[in-house]
Amino acid sequence: MMTDANGEEREDPARTCVGCRKVDTKDALLRFVMSPDHALVPDIAHKLSGRGVSVHPTRACLKAATAGGFSRSFKRAMSVNWQELATLASSQYTRRVEGLIVSAHRAHLLAIGTDAVREAMREQKTELLIVAADAAGRREDLENQAAALGRHCAVFATKTLLGALLGRDEVGVVAVLDSGIASAVTLAVSRAAALVEAE
Repeated sequence: MMTDANGEEREDPARTCVGCRKVDTKDALLRFVMSPDHALVPDIAHKLSGRGVSVHPTRACLKAATAGGFSRSFKRAMSVNWQELATLASSQYTRRVEGLIVSAHRAHLLAIGTDAVREAMREQKTELLIVAADAAGRREDLENQAAALGRHCAVFATKTLLGALLGRDEVGVVAVLDSGIASAVTLAVSRAAALVEAE
């Protein structure tokens, strides 16, 4: 079920993955559209115009889709590299996470840095812990605290990149204080990773 613009619940429309051919909800799938120059473009927000096809956001389904699923769906011979499509889609999910972090920062919905994150955890305000991949020091301690509170932890970017997003030199750890933003970040981080990591 999903909520529409009027706040009413409605069914999430079902789609068929052109890779594995299994039916799933629209939100569980990654949409691709064909650009005017006949290139496949990932549409992670499901907003681009034009005929679209859906694929589970995994390397296995993308690989299967490029082996014939895209050609059947668009009714034309297509030569596409699944690894290039996976990289392109992963980069879109990564940009989405970056945008969500910046938006959360502007809305004062982040605790930034170890001390602020510890305080947010003490007050049980933390919805998601984001840790830079190259963060050291007290990272494991914070991850254990987040797990003890039943909160997710996402490893994302580097200290330098997180710092750049937040107007600082380096940031190793951030706590998201809003559940909606936390859910969106968790989903985008996991999909970005699933598209580039070997299965």
